[in-house]
Amino acid sequence: MPSQPALPHLLAPYVSSPPQSSLTIVSSVLGATSNWLVLRFLYAALGNPSASNSGYDISGLENGKKKKVVLVSFLRGWEFWRSEAKRLGLDLARLTEKRRFAFVDGLSDLFSSSSTPSQSPLSSHQYPGAGAVPRTTLPIRPQPTPARLRQPVPLSTGSNGIASQTARESGPITKLHFSGSGVAALDALEKEIAAVINELVDTKLGDDRGESEIILVVDQSDLLLAATGASKGIGATEMGDWIMGLQQAAYATIATISADSPLIHNASAFAHEAPPPLETEHAAFAVGLAHRAEIIMQLRNLETGAARDVSGVLRVSKGSAWGQREIATAEESWEEKEVLYFVQRDGGVNVFGRGE
Repeated sequence: MPSQPALPHLLAPYVSSPPQSSLTIVSSVLGATSNWLVLRFLYAALGNPSASNSGYDISGLENGKKKKVVLVSFLRGWEFWRSEAKRLGLDLARLTEKRRFAFVDGLSDLFSSSSTPSQSPLSSHQYPGAGAVPRTTLPIRPQPTPARLRQPVPLSTGSNGIASQTARESGPITKLHFSGSGVAALDALEKEIAAVINELVDTKLGDDRGESEIILVVDQSDLLLAATGASKGIGATEMGDWIMGLQQAAYATIATISADSPLIHNASAFAHEAPPPLETEHAAFAVGLAHRAEIIMQLRNLETGAARDVSGVLRVSKGSAWGQREIATAEESWEEKEVLYFVQRDGGVNVFGRGE
């Protein structure tokens, strides 16, 4: 377990309660990545309140509604998020079984040449302790594994020749597959993600009572833009509309995006010639999201260079869409702030003001 609180006090107000129908943008650069901050969003929504001394309610309940999270990642796989969340005390596999969390893999098979469909949402996941679901023309709906089978079992007991322990560690995921081109291809991806969200909302098991609020986290969707581009009929406009469509399916949306200088500030670098299409579309996509966002959280490196006790700078500011909603709550009042942060080797994060 990290020596620092899983949710630092200075960070808690900005990650605990995203406004309804809001878009929060987290921008990062090489050397100041966003994965540690995304994990704090997950902890704020799914964490154990008894494990926090931040002074903020992170019980997963707000106004009698349970918070749930759907994480769509185009840059990092299930094993990364599972292992890193475990360091904060979050068991994502167990939370998936309890229908409080769902992971959508936008990396592994996104451009797979296989024409067979990917797994259907939640209902056809691989459960810990169960064998992998074979690819067939029609998805097979396996029976949920009883909780008692979640305990470690001998490696030779896999039902399909794959060791059960390996299947347990691979976890339950839904894999996206990009097929076709243009808006139609993006619409297909949107429908897959929306299906995961809807099933998480509709499913009520165990202690899941009453309504739920889905926090959607889209990690590095700019990779999808870079990997498709004009050759697939996808640009900044299409990607912006795609994010907007996903917003309508969730209570609140958090999107991470790269903001390195070569990608954003391409005009000065190519003053005497047309900038490459990738830089042009990426910059338009990032700026467009920033204009639609209510909260912008920027991660960057120290201007003075690397330091042993500082990993980077976090600046939180209100986006162009702040205050445009008709309904606002007292919890949404917060100050724009710039702080320093230090990511420790054990996964803990220390957030502090300049000079502290």
